[in-house]
Order: sequence, then structure tokens, then C-alpha cells
Amino acid sequence: MTNDLADVNERVAEEWKSETTPGERVRTVMKRTYDPQSVATIAERALTSETTARKHLGVLAEDGVVEAVSLPETRGTWYKRSSRSVVLERAGQILDSVDVETLSERVTELRETVREFEEQTGAESPRAAAIAGADLDSEAMTEWQTTRRNLKLARAALALADATDAVEGDTGTNKHGDPAGVIG
Repeated sequence: MTNDLADVNERVAEEWKSETTPGERVRTVMKRTYDPQSVATIAERALTSETTARKHLGVLAEDGVVEAVSLPETRGTWYKRSSRSVVLERAGQILDSVDVETLSERVTELRETVREFEEQTGAESPRAAAIAGADLDSEAMTEWQTTRRNLKLARAALALADATDAVEGDTGTNKHGDPAGVIG
């Protein structure tokens, strides 16, 4: 039974390797890498060499998909998925699952729930409430934290929708030849 499972895993790995490029495999690995990993670990998981993984990680870092980090007491550069890419992915998922009008209504509801927690505790955040010793059980504290996170992601989704509409409606360039609307 153990050999059968090993054979299946090996076949699946070989199939993945034959059907994808090293860059695709590195990107796939990094979509699931939230804690810093060494290049060697990423290369092993992506079924490629360290040199190839390092090359693709550099491109992904330039694109903002991953972050290069230095960890104390470790050698070399380690990589993890960037928070920005996670937010953009989640915002996109939200927009794929709900229309903008419904999302706007949900933002209003979430904002009101957060406001109620703030009024109840006299604090501006769950952390501040905990430090102040607010009378709030752990379940309510978790609900407040989750509601704040969901509100931020819903706002990001609305901002993404607005930015997408703006880009789709204005594809020209400014007088300097830069994309219209880009600051800098």
C-alpha cells in the first residue's frame, strides 16, 4: 500500500512537471507560501533547480507577487507570498462572487457592526479593547476582528472595481507618455 501511494505521488509529480514550465510551478508553489521559505525548499517543491527557482522568484518579486526577506540566523534570501497579492486575489474573488451594489450594501452593514463594537467597548479596535480590559468575551472579540478584516477586504474589492472601471475607461497616456492616472 505504501509503495502504491509513493508510485501515485511520483506519477502525479512527473505529470505536473511535464505539463508546466518551471516558472508556472514556482508561481503555483508561491501562491501557497505564506511563511518565508528558502530558495532550496521552493525549488524542491517546484521540481526545479535552485538557479531556475531564484530566477523566477526574482521576477515574481518585481511583479509584487512575492516578497524577499532576510531572516535572523539564516543565510540567503527567503521568499513568501506578498500580502498585497493576497489582498488583490481575495478582492478579485469577492468581485467574482458578488455584484458591486450588493457589496456596497454589505460594506455599510459591516461598518455598522464595527461601530457597534466600538461604542460598546469605548475602544477603536479589538486590541485596544483587550488592553483596556473591556468586558467582551472571546467569541465577541473574534467576531469583531473578523468583521474588521472582512470590511477591509470588501473595501479593497470595491476599490479594485473602481480602479478597474477607471483603467478600462481611460487607456490613454498623459503628456509625458506615462499611463494616464499614474502618479510619479
